[in-house]
Amino acid sequence: MKTTSFSTDLKNIAAGPSDARRAYVLSGYTYEDIYAMAADLQQRHFSADAAESVCLCTKDRAVTAAALLAALSRPVTLVLPYAFSAEVLARTYKSHTFSKAIADSSVELPAGIKTVYPDSNLPGERKLDTTGMRHPDSVFVKLFTGGSTQRPRTWSKTIRNLFGEAIYHAQKLEVSPNDIFAATVPPYHIYGLLFSVLTPLVASASVINGELTYPHEIQEAVNGNRASILISIPLHYKMLSGMNFKADPLRFALSSAAKLEPADSRAFYLQTGLGITEIFGSTETGGIASRLCTREQPHFTPFDCIDWKIADRLLAIRSDFISPELPVDSEGFFITSDRANAVGPNGFELAGRADRIVKVGGKRVDLEEVRSAITGIPEVEDAAVICTENSGTRGNEIQALVAAKLESSEIRHYLQDRIPDYAVPRRIRVVEQIPVSSAGKYDNAGIKKLLF
Repeated sequence: MKTTSFSTDLKNIAAGPSDARRAYVLSGYTYEDIYAMAADLQQRHFSADAAESVCLCTKDRAVTAAALLAALSRPVTLVLPYAFSAEVLARTYKSHTFSKAIADSSVELPAGIKTVYPDSNLPGERKLDTTGMRHPDSVFVKLFTGGSTQRPRTWSKTIRNLFGEAIYHAQKLEVSPNDIFAATVPPYHIYGLLFSVLTPLVASASVINGELTYPHEIQEAVNGNRASILISIPLHYKMLSGMNFKADPLRFALSSAAKLEPADSRAFYLQTGLGITEIFGSTETGGIASRLCTREQPHFTPFDCIDWKIADRLLAIRSDFISPELPVDSEGFFITSDRANAVGPNGFELAGRADRIVKVGGKRVDLEEVRSAITGIPEVEDAAVICTENSGTRGNEIQALVAAKLESSEIRHYLQDRIPDYAVPRRIRVVEQIPVSSAGKYDNAGIKKLLF
């Protein structure tokens, strides 16, 4: 582990790698290109004096990296929506007004918003301005996440939050300039931003551009480019478990954004001999802990830069990675909604979400326990369980969307012998697949649409 200060690390990153001709994006952009693009944003589009918010509407990792570098010494807040549809951009703008948008393709923006198309090939010298670096604890990114409502959730991230975490993971994974990242997650979600943009950037490594989705695309990208680190999500590991996946160049495979199913992690291990490192955390908390999944899925071990404790059965953390708007106690700990049990001297196992416990007919129901009962049924592949309010009775009702080769009546009959009657979902609908977002999380709006 390095022992240099964060400010020194940040200055070194802003100065650029010693070999600027190295590829940041394979067959796309060198580091020289990235820094020239960042300088162009500074010189032509980012004010040196007036604070402004700029929407970042791109899936291109090179453009994302350039915008982040440019914002290190400009009073700019980069706004990252969770999708680029006109509807989402309008909702994002309503939640956090922005004056312009950086894009690499056509997007339908709210009226009056200027579109900026960055360029690394303009005439004249393009040198990144590193004077007047911003305070590490200043907010420079606003991440928007979708949810069960039509209103985006907003989380602030400081320079220390994002670059500090990227530096930590680059050191923890011992990333070198020889490493090549392959990612199946987009760069505008926190997991993709950290691991497929910033972590390779701070380590002078390379990344494959584009969003890999299908198993054959992942296989070809890894083996064809000799990728050494795979950044993926449980949904894609599940897809890979159905094929004879070979990935000899890999030395790390990471998973986050949702729970990794043991069967899928075992399949990956048996196919490749490589265990998947599952990262636990959230947009607002940043990374908290990890576990290496081989034949078993052991408890999580917190990162050694994280302070943690169990408070009233809830996991509490103190970290440089958490969003500044999160409330902390007198000792600086944020109390999460994750129920946890301590394991050994420095580990914990998760026991569900406190905010997933609801009351139905005056009785407590753990929605995660209901989901576990459903997914424990043979021929059930996946399930999403939600609670809604019945406007007629003013009470809560449990609903379930189930991916299975069974009838809903068969699922209901199975559950009646395993969970209390009041916990059995009032509505069960069987579908081929549960809707998920590009980050691999359940698409709550899509789930509700199918249920109602």
